[in-house]
Amino acid sequence: MLWGYANGWFPEYLTADDDPLYAKLKFLLKHGFREMPLPLAEVVSMDEARRDQFGQFLADHDLHVTPQVAYDYVCADAEEAKRNQDYIAKGLRAHSPLLRNWSVFTMAGAGRRFDRNLAPEEKLRRLSERLAPLAAVCHDLGTPLAINNQGDFYMADFVALCESTPHLYLHVDTSNIFWAGEPIFPAFELAAPFTVGTHWRDEICVLGSRQPRGVMLENCVTGEGDVPLRRCFDVLREKAPDPNRLVMELELFPPTGVDRLDAIDAAVSYLRTLPGVEL
Repeated sequence: MLWGYANGWFPEYLTADDDPLYAKLKFLLKHGFREMPLPLAEVVSMDEARRDQFGQFLADHDLHVTPQVAYDYVCADAEEAKRNQDYIAKGLRAHSPLLRNWSVFTMAGAGRRFDRNLAPEEKLRRLSERLAPLAAVCHDLGTPLAINNQGDFYMADFVALCESTPHLYLHVDTSNIFWAGEPIFPAFELAAPFTVGTHWRDEICVLGSRQPRGVMLENCVTGEGDVPLRRCFDVLREKAPDPNRLVMELELFPPTGVDRLDAIDAAVSYLRTLPGVEL
């Protein structure tokens, strides 16, 4: 199991006089994390000297970087899709050894489920068609392609997408499940057999608001909200395809009034209470 940090890069967490990329890497080392995501395009755009230095730093400190890839899977025409698929495949084949990644992250970018212009079934069909070649490349590299649950699509939609697309898996954001109006644990349990990574994020759920589906989310420190993180962790250890190869990325957005340095310390302390977690 690989614990990393994905989002919530506040100034307090980064050394001001450092290169921003290396400031993030040093944050990982300070708090015991070993992974973070980075757009594949950023790696591709590095000059050779910077990329070699970056790869050496990762190897020297046993760090891993999960490449993020995406294009408009649903609306791209055939020529645009082929161009993007070739670019992503070439970049992954060239740079995965340097990044030492365990998986590859993507997002659906499919808009809302309830869209009168395009039925959800057609969106999922197009996603499957466009993701299949990339999932095959990632499978060949030993770094499974994992799609993030986004927007108001149901978890059953994402599971069906994985079932219809060979070698496609899930990177589940624990708090995003709220936005689909689903109870978190049953949805997470449904996703677990396809899950190779997570955005491990807690939220406080305020019911009865005027937000979509009657839910409003408030930021909180990890372990202090309404996401059943411990139950989700237990079901992952039981049902994930390979629990030892899970990429677990903390996301942290402390509420107003909470010191951000205290919040990250509290979040890490909470993670250390989970069975087998060493940070």
